Amino acid sequence: MAGFATFPLPGEPCAARSARSLTRTTLTDWDLDELVGDTTVVVSELVTNALRYGLPAGSRPTPLPPASEDQPLLLSLVHCERSVLCAVFDPGQDVPLARAPEPYQESGRGLKVLEALAKNWGWTTPDRHGKAVWALLAADEPRDGGAATPQWEPLSRLLLLLELLSGPSWLKALGSTSGAVTSRVN
Repeated sequence: MAGFATFPLPGEPCAARSARSLTRTTLTDWDLDELVGDTTVVVSELVTNALRYGLPAGSRPTPLPPASEDQPLLLSLVHCERSVLCAVFDPGQDVPLARAPEPYQESGRGLKVLEALAKNWGWTTPDRHGKAVWALLAADEPRDGGAATPQWEPLSRLLLLLELLSGPSWLKALGSTSGAVTSRVN
């Protein structure tokens, strides 16, 4: 079973709350309740980083359609069996940079949270529309007792469709030519 959903988001602080709600509803509709908690945290971090670093100040970016100047961010969710790929597209050119925050800093830990919860994460190479930062999450155990590894062929087809419709190269980002790919060892 596979599915795909995309939501434009405003370039305002309320975008993270909206993204969490949309993610929760979508994953529940897809019967992926066991992924709701971790995925909403990851999506919130992705949107927060896009708001902080992906909206170029003083310029009029060309966001990736169906995003617009009023809603310059896109949240995309793709699922295949018991896995979810979530991505946030922003019009910025800066790629994520994991840094070690000071012990008493209130921010700067978002990518560490992403690394802890996601099986893989990375970003697409920025182009005229910006970039996507993505994370792959998977349920630990299948419900039917079958193999835990999802069938990636349907997911690959969905990503190819996204590639054709949107422009930024998710397929390259998921492969060895990515700007960065981080794997979580379980």
